[in-house]
Amino acid sequence: MDLMEARSRIEEIDMKIISLISERSDLALKVAEAKRIEGGAVRDEEQREKVISRAIDKAREYGLDPEPVKEIFELLILMNEYRQWQIAEGD
Repeated sequence: MDLMEARSRIEEIDMKIISLISERSDLALKVAEAKRIEGGAVRDEEQREKVISRAIDKAREYGLDPEPVKEIFELLILMNEYRQWQIAEGD
C-alpha cells in the first residue's frame, strides 16, 4: 500500500468513526428520553465508569495506549450528557 492509498483508507475509516459517533449520539437521545420518563439523572457515574473501563480494556486488547482512548470516551460521554441535559431542560 502506498502513501496515497493509506491516506485514502484512513479517510474512509474517519468517515466511519464520524458515522458511529452520530449513531451513538442518536442513541443518547433515546437514553435521555427513557431517563426523563423514569426520572433518572442525566449523569450516571456507575454507567460512566463501566463504559470507560470497557474502552480501556478493549484498547489494551488491541495494543493501544489506553489513556488517549479513555480521553476519547470521556469526551463522547460528555457530548452525550450535554445532549441529554438539553432534553431534560426542554431545549
